Amino acid sequence: MPKELANGKPTMRRYSVEEKAAAVRMVRTLRAELGVTQGTVQRVATQLGYGVESVRMWVK
Repeated sequence: MPKELANGKPTMRRYSVEEKAAAVRMVRTLRAELGVTQGTVQRVATQLGYGVESVRMWVK
């Protein structure tokens, strides 16, 4: 869940280009090692503490 500011609006995390590239590399490496695509994005996102949908969009 995103942290909330004093005014009650959630903050948005900005990911650097390097963070995005590293997450995509991790997903692709995991897919190659396991030979499956299902569940890899969620696993990497959880490990890194990133949003699943964010990582999914970067991989696309």
